[in-house]
Amino acid sequence: MTLRSGFTASLAALALTSITRAQLPPVPVPAENPITPAKAVLGKILFWDEQLSSDNTVTCGTCHIPASGGSDPRIGPATRHPGLDGQFNTPDDTFGSLGVVRSDAVEDFTPDALFDLAVQVTPRTAQTALGVAFFEELFWDGRAPGAFVDPESASVVIARGGALESQSLAPIVSEVEMGHESRTFAEVVSKLADVEPLRLAQNLTPDIVSALAVNPTYPELFEAAFGDPSITAVRIAFAIATYERTLVPDQTPWDAFNLGNPNALTPFQVQGLLLFNGQGQCSGCHIPPVFSDGTFRNIGLRPIAEDAGRQNVTGDPADRGKFKVPTLRNAGLRERLFHPGGLTDLNLVLNFYNGGGNFADNQDPLIAPLGLNQQQRNQIVAFIAGGLTDARVANELPPFDRPQLHSENAVPNPALIGSSVAGSGGFTPAMIALSPPAAGVAGLKIGIAAGLGGASARLVISLPTAPGSSGGAHTPVRPVLKSARMILNGSGPGAGYQTYHLTLPSSLEGSGRVIRAQWLVNDPAAPGGIAKSQIAEMTVF
Repeated sequence: MTLRSGFTASLAALALTSITRAQLPPVPVPAENPITPAKAVLGKILFWDEQLSSDNTVTCGTCHIPASGGSDPRIGPATRHPGLDGQFNTPDDTFGSLGVVRSDAVEDFTPDALFDLAVQVTPRTAQTALGVAFFEELFWDGRAPGAFVDPESASVVIARGGALESQSLAPIVSEVEMGHESRTFAEVVSKLADVEPLRLAQNLTPDIVSALAVNPTYPELFEAAFGDPSITAVRIAFAIATYERTLVPDQTPWDAFNLGNPNALTPFQVQGLLLFNGQGQCSGCHIPPVFSDGTFRNIGLRPIAEDAGRQNVTGDPADRGKFKVPTLRNAGLRERLFHPGGLTDLNLVLNFYNGGGNFADNQDPLIAPLGLNQQQRNQIVAFIAGGLTDARVANELPPFDRPQLHSENAVPNPALIGSSVAGSGGFTPAMIALSPPAAGVAGLKIGIAAGLGGASARLVISLPTAPGSSGGAHTPVRPVLKSARMILNGSGPGAGYQTYHLTLPSSLEGSGRVIRAQWLVNDPAAPGGIAKSQIAEMTVF
């Protein structure tokens, strides 16, 4: 044995003696909702079906991509939330997840106080959906409790251990995340009864393909899972929660190391593990094997006035500024860290903890300056990023495999092409075209924003002169398929908005036909008296 290999073996032995030799226990399952294969695959289908949202643009999985550690990979200016002051690009801004354009109870677009007619953003980052079956409350503030209540009857369905069921339903009816104002589960159920499961997705996984080959409709899938075809909010929750209980990332290098393989972690990662459990004080909250103790703590990251966290749920002043301790499994894959999402990699996280926090009010006593040098911080990062990443998660292998979402297509469909023509006040009518142009699927909405409020407008939907021909400021060319005249809501320049609902004929399914749409607004300040939006080009599938 060489001196180096002997040192490495000794280091590994030291690390193994310093950790709790524990594996992840079996996933806790409430007696009211036992795991079955039929229920799990139904939950997987629901989790990845964009039709579960009101406008067919968002699914549960949109914000919980496995290769991103079970969280949201979408980061950038569009995912900025203005925070408490309601002003963008100020210090209290956070970075959340893109949801839907705000819509009213009849699913017409309506301006939002913060985002107007742009896609709304959640005020907090999306937590991972992987391995969360071990927690008794979910969401950053724990507002999804273990007692699961049927939202339709208000009766308690699961007395304890139903946090996944509680969490699964909230985004579906949220007017920010997946729904519209006052969305009900009666609407959700009615929609699911009529749609083709995963109609908008591609590259379905083998288990989903097999399930749909036998049960091609949602009523049939629910019958296979629950014994009859009835679709209810409780059953939706039971299925999604069951699927999530199968997402256990327990094959990390740390797991192999913990089971006695000294070579599963590199020497550098082993040094990081020793620091994780020692001077770094990470294991005080991120206790293995879950790598979280499930508590809520104020780490002094942001002023409490910006977001009171757990106190908003409990009403207890002692909980002010506290947020859930997340699991660190697959944290190295996440693009945003902490609830405000302002830190984008683990190095920044270690720098924060090394400094001992930013705001002392109600800060947890475990948060204190650590005195770690750069190499020590790098070693801890190497352990978390490499030692706690399950390769199946990173590579989206079963059970973390999934379909490709329509929103992930390399070429957007609909796509905005051509130029536009401004009107009064210099405002340019903005085309809102986000819903997938799937033939026979209800929920396709074409909207306009920033037009002349109160003006007459016309939405023209037509075919281009030839396949692939370019668009421009002109009206889409004939032949015209539809022409709808509408009065824009709002009052004055730049305040006009409207919505047109359309279902493309089922006969066009798979045709690949290209359809174009453009808004024309009667506006005396525009050239020729007509202000024009860009063209929405839609390839029907």
